[in-house]
Amino acid sequence: MHVRKGTHTNGLESYSFTLRKSAIQGHGVFTLSNLPARRKIGEITGTLVRLPQARRAVERTKRIYMVELTHQWALDCSRGNELGHINHSCEPNCYLRIIRMRVEMYALVDIPAGAELTIDYGETPHIDGMKCSCNATACRGHV
Repeated sequence: MHVRKGTHTNGLESYSFTLRKSAIQGHGVFTLSNLPARRKIGEITGTLVRLPQARRAVERTKRIYMVELTHQWALDCSRGNELGHINHSCEPNCYLRIIRMRVEMYALVDIPAGAELTIDYGETPHIDGMKCSCNATACRGHV
């Protein structure tokens, strides 16, 4: 896989990320910078799609590249920036905020350079759910 690197700025600071093989699933997003807790670290990009269409697309895949924005719209992250490849964890180190149809990502805790970034996906649109492989101490076993 071609490794993509990206740098994101929150207006004051810049943070760098890379995609590489993940112990959780496939490839994940890893920080190349130390990230302070509660700081905006970037924005997930992609294409706006109608929510029903996005849910149908996700149901047919083994990975989730979608963020539900409203009751009508979702962000398809499959062709966005590297932050769209963030993996799920039942004990995440990041969280998302949706502001005016934009998806901002924040560090939940202090995150050292080299760590994989994770979020809690919440409920999946897959009919039978998805098996979780985050290996967290408090792993729920499913997404």
